[in-house]
Amino acid sequence: MARYFKEQDIDEFRECFYLFARSGQITSLDELTVVMRSLGMSPTIQELTGYLKGKGGKMSFADFLEVMHIHSRAENLPHEVVNAFKAADNDKNGTVPAKQLRTLLQNWGEGLSAREVDNIFREANVSNNGSVRYEDFVKIACAPVPDYY
Repeated sequence: MARYFKEQDIDEFRECFYLFARSGQITSLDELTVVMRSLGMSPTIQELTGYLKGKGGKMSFADFLEVMHIHSRAENLPHEVVNAFKAADNDKNGTVPAKQLRTLLQNWGEGLSAREVDNIFREANVSNNGSVRYEDFVKIACAPVPDYY
């Protein structure tokens, strides 16, 4: 699995895996759920159940890396977010008002602070009174954080 992930990612996966799977193996759906969601994945209960059953109810770290690879290929977060914006785009013009985007970012899910939204808007060159092309915004917001090591 090392060929699919960077060494830094594997280290992060290992640390999270052993933090929650103290016995060295994942043996419950709860453990697998917590580990994968802690690593930023959003698997469904059906997917999680399938992964655990596919490994006979016990998952070693090597098995977990394989599952992470399979799931990371299946989960396409930027595409899912763009589709959500499209579903809410009544005018079908590919934009969302910046004020509406700010409200979404601050009040839905984990809810970002005003300062965090300001930083995102600054990074994406969004003015508070304008409209945002949501496909461009999602590309910027979902881009990996630069690695300055």
